[in-house]
Amino acid sequence: METYWVSLSMWAGKVHSVRARETEDFTGGSMWKSLLLGTLLGGLTAFFWSSISWEILGWHERPLLHFNNEEEVSAVLLSHTTQSGTYLLPSTGAQNGMAPDQKKAAQAALIEQFRKGPILFAALRRDGYGSYAKGLLVQLLSLMAAAFLLSCLLLQTQGLGYRQRVAFQSIVGLAAGVISDLPNWNWWGFSGVYTVVNIMDFTLTWLLAGLVIAKVVNPRTKPS
Repeated sequence: METYWVSLSMWAGKVHSVRARETEDFTGGSMWKSLLLGTLLGGLTAFFWSSISWEILGWHERPLLHFNNEEEVSAVLLSHTTQSGTYLLPSTGAQNGMAPDQKKAAQAALIEQFRKGPILFAALRRDGYGSYAKGLLVQLLSLMAAAFLLSCLLLQTQGLGYRQRVAFQSIVGLAAGVISDLPNWNWWGFSGVYTVVNIMDFTLTWLLAGLVIAKVVNPRTKPS
């Protein structure tokens, strides 16, 4: 009987040692390999889909409206701005140095302007887009950065099968779309169709990239 318990104890010790060694290996080279593959392959997949989404499907452009007489609008923008950047109309303006009642009156006037409109929230490039290749490179690197973060998140999970890991990535994409686009719809008047398209695109991007990331990033169950 004593021999049996000694054998069982030795077997349990070997199992614990193997599991600990696997976990140690995974948290070392294997983990970084998973992160690297998830970053590269997930980022490339997301980039490939974004090219299809923007260049072929064209569903982002269809909800956009156009100004009457764009040349005249462009001339007004150039003559009434001094630099590229993000603009808000009506502007809050500089309220530093105002007396309390002056500041209160300015805020009341601003609220009234926002109430009656028009309101414009826009990004302006005075000198045009510049290098298209540079834009594509920044887009690719941005998507790889997102794929890296999603791979890191996935490594924090335990016990998920392949489909569950893909669903996890998709839900993160959906959450990103909701967080970034619903406030713009609510506060700045981005159209409902444009908002829905962006949220759907976020979800599809990380569903498709998730199919790849979930293949190469498979967190192991940590020993208790």
